[in-house]
Amino acid sequence: MNPNSSPHAVQRGGHGIRILMAAAAASLLLSSGCSMLPREEETLAPPLKVPEKITYETMDVQKGDIERKIRVTGRFVSVSQSNVQFTERGGRLESIRVKLGQSVKKGDLLATLDTETLADDIKLQEIALQRSRIGYEKARQAYNDEVGVAKYELDKPQREIDANKARLQADVDMAKLDVDSNDIRLAALQRALSEAQMASPIDGDVIYITDVKTGDWIESYSTVVTVADPNQLQLRYAEDRVGDFVTGMKVTVNYENSPYEGEVVMTPVDLPIDAKESMKNTILVAATGLPEGIRIGSDAQIVAVLDQRTDTIVLPKYALNKNFGRTYVNVLKNNLREERDVEIGIQSDTEVEILKGLEIGEQVIVR
Repeated sequence: MNPNSSPHAVQRGGHGIRILMAAAAASLLLSSGCSMLPREEETLAPPLKVPEKITYETMDVQKGDIERKIRVTGRFVSVSQSNVQFTERGGRLESIRVKLGQSVKKGDLLATLDTETLADDIKLQEIALQRSRIGYEKARQAYNDEVGVAKYELDKPQREIDANKARLQADVDMAKLDVDSNDIRLAALQRALSEAQMASPIDGDVIYITDVKTGDWIESYSTVVTVADPNQLQLRYAEDRVGDFVTGMKVTVNYENSPYEGEVVMTPVDLPIDAKESMKNTILVAATGLPEGIRIGSDAQIVAVLDQRTDTIVLPKYALNKNFGRTYVNVLKNNLREERDVEIGIQSDTEVEILKGLEIGEQVIVR
């Protein structure tokens, strides 16, 4: 120990050492304690998303041809047909002798009216006519005999001869009137029988039969049977597009997947004022080269070109957009989509004519 140091100085030095040691221990404890706590994870920045490249399906603007067509369905009808009627009298329908679709010849019996005892009346009248003819011949013979005998009866007064001749001539005249009246009566009965029998006026097929039942009354001039010639056919169309057709228009007739040339031969404007109402909204089309065996009532498609353009800009309809009164297409320009207003012309079922708004070679976005 330094002789110059005092005990109090030593104590002060020891105290300082203790303070330093305590501070070091505290520092060590603090540092070790911090290392024991869990570390916080660093927040990573979100990854950068690269936008996908937009691709379009396009088509080049180019010229072509376009047609506006109308397609309707017509039905084959005969241009030679007859509505057969009882024209002279009505009566109770006795029988219909034919069936739908049956082929008949001119003169074939189609239907009859009930004539009750008319057939018997005709037979009785034929007998009456024969009797009157016999009576007439007897009267003539008696007159001739009287004239022949009178030549030799020179002593007979002429007045008596003339009186006999006059009487016998009257008998002849009366007998002749009986013959004539019976003849007229027989003709009337035969005509009545004929009028009660309906015969076909043409060769053809039965395409209509009345629904009046046997035994029911049928008026005169009511159509009982319609007979049509199946070899003279035309197409009949009577729907809402009749006004699109004009007489002389060339058309295509599609029958059983085969096309045939046709022509409009009648429209409502060709009909007289008093034409049947059923014909006032009708057109008729005649076709050439049709196959044999087409049945009346069969269907076929009528195709007519109403308008057409050649060498004009044509787009598919699905490339066209309409919105709030606008009609536009999407054009790809400098890899960017651009809406372009357009003016359209005629349209077909699938395409449209572009009159303004596009140039040849531009690219139109279709999808």
